[in-house]
Amino acid sequence: MEAKNWRRLAAAVLVQATLDAQEGDPKLAAPARRWLAGEGVSMAEMLDIPQEQVTAWVDNLPTLPWEQLTLFDS
Repeated sequence: MEAKNWRRLAAAVLVQATLDAQEGDPKLAAPARRWLAGEGVSMAEMLDIPQEQVTAWVDNLPTLPWEQLTLFDS
């Protein structure tokens, strides 16, 4: 995939994750927030967005009525 196209795809994924993270439904927002704070940071860094900027943004989102616990494989 051409570099320009890859960057557009990565940016689109990050935009959708940020929209989902702002949703009022914790079933959608909680996983998006976890992804942004984890794997999303790496993707953002590939687009020259500093890690600190992403984590600060996620940390400043309003608290959800409840957070889903991370599921662990047993």
